[in-house]
Amino acid sequence: MNMRIVLSRFWLSGFMLTLLVGGLQAQEAKRPTYVSVIGTIEKVDSGAKSLGLKTDKGDTPVIKYDDRTQFVLMPAGEKDTKKGTRAAAGDVSTGDRVIARMLPDDPNKPAVFLYFTKQTDIAQLHQRTEEEWAKQSVYGTVKSVDAAGNKIVIAARGGFGPPKDVTLDASGKVEFERFSLDTGKYEASTAGIAPILVGDQVRLIGQKNADGSEIKLEAIQSATFRSLPVTVKAVDPATGIIQATDLSSKKAIAISVKPDTQLKRLDDATALAMARRLNPTFQTETGRGARGGGQAAGGAGFAGRGGAGAGRGGRGGDPNRALDQQPSIQLADLKVGEPVVVTGAPTVDMAKLTATSVVAGVDPILRAAPDRGPDPLGGNWNFGELGGGGQE
Repeated sequence: MNMRIVLSRFWLSGFMLTLLVGGLQAQEAKRPTYVSVIGTIEKVDSGAKSLGLKTDKGDTPVIKYDDRTQFVLMPAGEKDTKKGTRAAAGDVSTGDRVIARMLPDDPNKPAVFLYFTKQTDIAQLHQRTEEEWAKQSVYGTVKSVDAAGNKIVIAARGGFGPPKDVTLDASGKVEFERFSLDTGKYEASTAGIAPILVGDQVRLIGQKNADGSEIKLEAIQSATFRSLPVTVKAVDPATGIIQATDLSSKKAIAISVKPDTQLKRLDDATALAMARRLNPTFQTETGRGARGGGQAAGGAGFAGRGGAGAGRGGRGGDPNRALDQQPSIQLADLKVGEPVVVTGAPTVDMAKLTATSVVAGVDPILRAAPDRGPDPLGGNWNFGELGGGGQE
């Protein structure tokens, strides 16, 4: 065959291949890109075929749907879309969690898929999860992280003895969650143990060995938390913001209270018992140790409602569980000028903090704290210190 013809055919084939690839790339460029919009249903308008959403970041998009939109009901906690069942628009209600697949450049275009989970199913899952965590969870502070070996060593808190070193094995299948400043919740993380830092607070469940010195992790929540005493300057229930003064630095701090933030006020008996854990010689004084605004003395003490270490000073008690048993309050119940202890994730400059808990009625505890000088309210303080030292 003539070499010129061969080269001509070779060149033509290469040219056609270039055209083909270019055509495919052009088609790929024209293919619409869909995004997922995640949130909670706030309004259902069947007449307008629209759903009003509120995302976890506070945005309020309107999701359109039509007869071609595919509705899929997902079991609570399930991530595999194949486990969902076909549903209809009429099955969606306010309070349901939704993931809608949409075109970001055309918000009026109906969603292609709409995955949703019923609010009642989510509530039941949360209840079961909380019961499991309440029975099995371990709290602690990270002492070291071995990323290569998937090992974490924590100082575990339990009862009122000194913290105990526990090694966490994260080599298997582990559910990691990291606290988010944006949402005030623990969000699923795919980064493994990488974000976990020395000094972080962790809460976990897993399989313990015989002496409890090692735990095979199943799930772990982590966060870079700070606990600090502040004085309330102003409270805005509408925005969920507490303006306060950090008693450690004497600087202003804005505390963001989210829907999941724990708001508690210690009753007088529990506040006094905790104060004496820190300082056995502490006595209440009018205007100092007695101030707290809680229930009358004789209320629930440490796990006084039948929990571990029942009784006001049981050595087996756990300050975290004792706190859980205290009366819940509303943000508006906080008083201007009263000291509270806030725990949460701060910004680097400590000008803002997203709170996981706000505890009032702590005046006796702060003033009883040993080695804090003439006024412990002015020094660093951590609620976790109630887990060690002190005695009745």
